Amino acid sequence: MKTTFGRRVAVLGFLILFFLLIFGIARSYSYAIVAYVVEQALLQKAPEGTSTAQVQERFETALASTPEESKLLKLMALSSYLEKVQKLTPTELDRLLAPGGAGNGAGY
Repeated sequence: MKTTFGRRVAVLGFLILFFLLIFGIARSYSYAIVAYVVEQALLQKAPEGTSTAQVQERFETALASTPEESKLLKLMALSSYLEKVQKLTPTELDRLLAPGGAGNGAGY
């Protein structure tokens, strides 16, 4: 009976470690995943004739000019805005990708 209890504790310990590992990995990659999804949404909804490379470059520039503590908030605001539109106009794209724009996404 002791070996069965010991095995259960070992399995439970393994499951806890596995959960913590998965949680740590997901937490460390969450920013990268959100940034990738927002970038892809921008590329899909960019106005006709807009260069993919140009949109990617402007997106990276806009993120680089955002304070570190506000980047995830800006990405979430962009994501929320992009959910609501079918296609961006050139003016909307310029406003969304303006360097040094609203760090918390206010106004999107």
